[in-house]
Amino acid sequence: MSATQTLESAQRFPSASRAAEALASRVADIIGFAVRARGRASLLVPGGRTPIPLFEALRSLELPWASVYVSLTDERRVPQTDPNSNARLVQEVLLKDKAADAHFQPLHRDGVDDRADEAACGAALGMLPRPFDAVILGMGDDAHFASLFPGDAASTRALSQDTEAHCATTRAPSEPHARLSLTLATLLESRWIALHLSGAAKWDAIQNAAAADDARQHPVQALLAQRRVPVHVYWSP
Repeated sequence: MSATQTLESAQRFPSASRAAEALASRVADIIGFAVRARGRASLLVPGGRTPIPLFEALRSLELPWASVYVSLTDERRVPQTDPNSNARLVQEVLLKDKAADAHFQPLHRDGVDDRADEAACGAALGMLPRPFDAVILGMGDDAHFASLFPGDAASTRALSQDTEAHCATTRAPSEPHARLSLTLATLLESRWIALHLSGAAKWDAIQNAAAADDARQHPVQALLAQRRVPVHVYWSP
């Protein structure tokens, strides 16, 4: 499926809550099937504001959470006590109520250099069943996904499907600049991928990316154009 075809098949919802409910229902089906079939399930989630309604919907569902292994698609390189930490968001919003029994693997190790942080990230991912059963990604107004940003040399390398690296330290244009991201090749080690978006600016950004054919300036284009795993777009205004 081409990038344009992926957008043509996008699911559009009238509100963020409706999109979150639909995505949560689909993820729940995937988790339930994975646990029944293989005894365990793995789920990768993003940070930021967009997935908060999704996390709230997921944590209320009756699922075999004790058999679910959760990690992140990317992280800000800050302590888990920092308000900007994606790990903190997941622990405070998703891993509560019925989801409190899930196993969580943070990516970032505080106080280490780039190479050690990438190694720690790879080790954390090694604790999850592979291929990942469900990967949920967000996207910024600049068409970045995970923490793979336009114009960043490390991000450009991490967008290659041929890299053997599982994780990459990258640099964001906004504070906090230091980030840690799964590479595209690692994200594609999955059975199912969703791109969860809200807002007109992000819809415009993803349309521009699909048409531009330039992943260096529109990183999400690399995700949309790859042929290994279909990408399911969930969008709301």
